[in-house]
Amino acid sequence: MRNEKTDIGSRMPLIGVFAVTVLSAVSRYGVAGEIDQSKICIVSTDQEALECRPGELMYFQPRTWGNEQLATRIAALYCDFNYRIMHTPASVICVYTNARTYLLKRPK
Repeated sequence: MRNEKTDIGSRMPLIGVFAVTVLSAVSRYGVAGEIDQSKICIVSTDQEALECRPGELMYFQPRTWGNEQLATRIAALYCDFNYRIMHTPASVICVYTNARTYLLKRPK
């Protein structure tokens, strides 16, 4: 059994298929009329996510591979739970909300 780390670049074809599947699923479940399907905010960091506009699609793709909790964190902070959230252990596609961004400023 091989145990090797994979960078995100080698996963791009898989991520592309995932993104197309997600956009199809969003359309199939009736959200397409409410969400602008022609735009997607692609982010890898919190700072980039903060530049997205509420109500637009957001695609989180990490710069590095290996932290499966990161996708869950991104969904918890930035995804509007009134819409479907599609994710893999390393990526998330959802409708962006800034309703919980105040949590980024909480002292630890």
